[in-house]
Amino acid sequence: MRTPQWVKKLGGHAGELYVAAELSKRGIANSLLPENFSDDDIIAGNKDGSILCFIQVKACHPDRATTFILRETDEKWAHAPENHYVVFVWLGSPAKNEGPRYWIAAKREVGKACIKNPAHGTSNWERRFAINDLDPRWENNWFLFDRYKTQETGS
Repeated sequence: MRTPQWVKKLGGHAGELYVAAELSKRGIANSLLPENFSDDDIIAGNKDGSILCFIQVKACHPDRATTFILRETDEKWAHAPENHYVVFVWLGSPAKNEGPRYWIAAKREVGKACIKNPAHGTSNWERRFAINDLDPRWENNWFLFDRYKTQETGS
């Protein structure tokens, strides 16, 4: 039986909320962007807004899928600005009481990975990535966001 679209959307929403929570607990102000905001789900940065970044979240529910799906059009990310990122969220299986896992990379790196995908140059639009296809250096790579923390100053 096919998974209804609304259930798939819940997985994507859960991924976005998990990433927003992780950024918040690290002292990085953030906000979810409106749905279908061109290639980004979250805006984050310091409180005065002098340094901001944009984050695309890709979530995968292991009880329903084994890969993250990107698109041929995501190959353009190879030229994304330096302040654009992708966070892959493996949601974890509720049946096994697993927590989420995260892989964080500059959007440029993910775009280059899409270009290296075996589907590149074919008529296949899908760029599928299993956990083992993701660069292991990306796992829990939260330090990429350190520069977006608000620095405390005296009152």
